[in-house]
Amino acid sequence: MTGNLPLFFLVAVAIGGLAWVFLYPTLSGEKKAEKRRETVVRTGSSPPTRTVRNVQKPRREQIEATLKQVEDRRAKSASLSGRIAQAGLAWSKQRFFITSGLLGLVGLTVGILLGIGLLPALGFAFAAGCGLPMWLLKFLKKRREAKFLRAFPDAVDVIVRGVKGRAPGPGKFPHHRQ
Repeated sequence: MTGNLPLFFLVAVAIGGLAWVFLYPTLSGEKKAEKRRETVVRTGSSPPTRTVRNVQKPRREQIEATLKQVEDRRAKSASLSGRIAQAGLAWSKQRFFITSGLLGLVGLTVGILLGIGLLPALGFAFAAGCGLPMWLLKFLKKRREAKFLRAFPDAVDVIVRGVKGRAPGPGKFPHHRQ
């Protein structure tokens, strides 16, 4: 019975890691938020009064739609090197893959040393080699974005104060002579 406890624990951790990697976007509400954004964009535009194909949308709506398409494409097709850069790491793809492989190898070694069997050890290695590095990239990206969003209002305030402090009064431009 006590020999099965470490096996159960490692299998539970591996399954939890896989569930975290693959189910987190669904469970976190990111998809619901995206659907709400789409609903707001659709309801924010005025309903068409005519069904003429050549009637152009207002320029603002066209720009919003284009920006949304670009953002969606970029979010879906973020390359590995892009994800690494978003996380704030200066790693190459090769270094990322080597690190993932080493984590997988460590996971396999730990699983074998604990005597849990080959199949559970392979599952643990897969979770450590594939799930952990991707989770780490997402975690570092979110932490970096949060840090940026905390500092952004202060940065804008400094810029606004700097612009207001340097703005000369009317007729006080030094390079204009009257």
